Amino acid sequence: MIAGDYPAMCKALLDNVPFAGVSPVGSPDGSPFDAGPLAAVVRSHQARLPEPYRTSYAAPLLAALPDVVVQLRQQFERSLAAGASSEAAMSEARAYADTLVGAVRDWGIDAYHAPLTRFEAVVSNLYRSFLGEQQRAHISIPLIETLPPLVTFAPAPDHGPFTLPADRVRGLTGATIGVVSLPACYAQHPLLWAALAHETGGHDVMHADPGLLEQLTAGVLQLDGIPPALRQVWATWIEEIASDVYGILNIGPIYAASLAAFFAALESSRAAARGDSPPALGAVNTILAVSPRGLRDAHPVDLLRLHAAMGVVDALTTLSPPRRAGWLALLTTIATTASAGATTIDAYDADTRSVVQHLPLATMTSSARAVGRYIATARLPALGGHSIQDIETWDDADDSAAGNIAAAAPTSPITAMGDDAQLLAGAVLALLTTPSAYAPITAQLTAALDDSFTRDPIFGTAMPSSALALIPRASALSRTPASPTFPLPLD
Repeated sequence: MIAGDYPAMCKALLDNVPFAGVSPVGSPDGSPFDAGPLAAVVRSHQARLPEPYRTSYAAPLLAALPDVVVQLRQQFERSLAAGASSEAAMSEARAYADTLVGAVRDWGIDAYHAPLTRFEAVVSNLYRSFLGEQQRAHISIPLIETLPPLVTFAPAPDHGPFTLPADRVRGLTGATIGVVSLPACYAQHPLLWAALAHETGGHDVMHADPGLLEQLTAGVLQLDGIPPALRQVWATWIEEIASDVYGILNIGPIYAASLAAFFAALESSRAAARGDSPPALGAVNTILAVSPRGLRDAHPVDLLRLHAAMGVVDALTTLSPPRRAGWLALLTTIATTASAGATTIDAYDADTRSVVQHLPLATMTSSARAVGRYIATARLPALGGHSIQDIETWDDADDSAAGNIAAAAPTSPITAMGDDAQLLAGAVLALLTTPSAYAPITAQLTAALDDSFTRDPIFGTAMPSSALALIPRASALSRTPASPTFPLPLD
């Protein structure tokens, strides 16, 4: 069994990461409704981008900004009409403007230079792992001719990690390049960046294969072995849970442990800020937010994401049985701690402040594992009859590389010991096994990602030497043919 101290890992994150930290840089001038200052910001910083991004991202953004701010104003007014507070509606509009313009502006901010290049190196690597020629040519899946996403640091600590996929950016500006955003308070903490395997290795790459999400949704709606009512729930969550599956295929089973620890530490930080009693160390959310109209969030319940991950790990075709068994034993132990003794997933109506239904934990976790296994193994027309694992997966060689990195990271350099996915996996595994070594592991990972950026085929040689979710909207849930209502007919 893989050794680790999950509660101590959560405590290390809680003690070291300023989850509510103030960004050193605010929103770009003009955000969110003044196109003139926003355009001036883009013009003053666009030269720092590699030439393909100046042409394919900055130029369309500049042309579209007058229309973008109109769209954001209309969105703001619609949110107010729907009952949102002025503060919440403005925050959402500003998040869009900050993200679109920040993807250019942040390259010219001295305070962001070092962490932004590390951030971009990881995003570029993870994106190319699913969409690159080497991965697709051997199974005759068409090469996706697109550039990796740009990155930005969000001024607000509660915005992200999230991604604006290329198709969403194209709808706003005409550019065909996505943007991945992390809260600026995470900029110096790459041990949190395993979440990027969900954002850019999940959301962004899935949107590059037309029909993929629709086919996964259709498959989940017909999935045997889970109650029909839960099929609708998982279909509603399909993009988020599929992004987790991509994350595991990219950086391995440690992704699930990292995600759980991040959720647990973040909730403990927020509870302290509210003055509430802290949750049990390592506990994650087990509440399912609902309303009379159905689900309120496109994201699965935190605990269920951990069990879906176990379904994926159990279905990793290129990871040897002993390694799979070791990871599953570890994740089972983590899931037990993360559940904090819960025996149900409670569907909670925030409007009435009441529990609508107590959903049996065993039923919910078994359905999560079934969905994770299905997404990892389904052969889909969008992928030419192949499964996602045929493009990219976690195998014994990856696992060995991550193990070697984990052994070295607390005391020795890890530069060039693996690709970015293996570096992240190994560093997070090192934190799990040696939680007291947060600072030296971070230092070694930082140095390794600096080296990775210098060797990046797109950014590393092009850059001048001087140079992770938005509040879910109703449209984020629209992939479900009919949103389920609660209570669910499980009997």
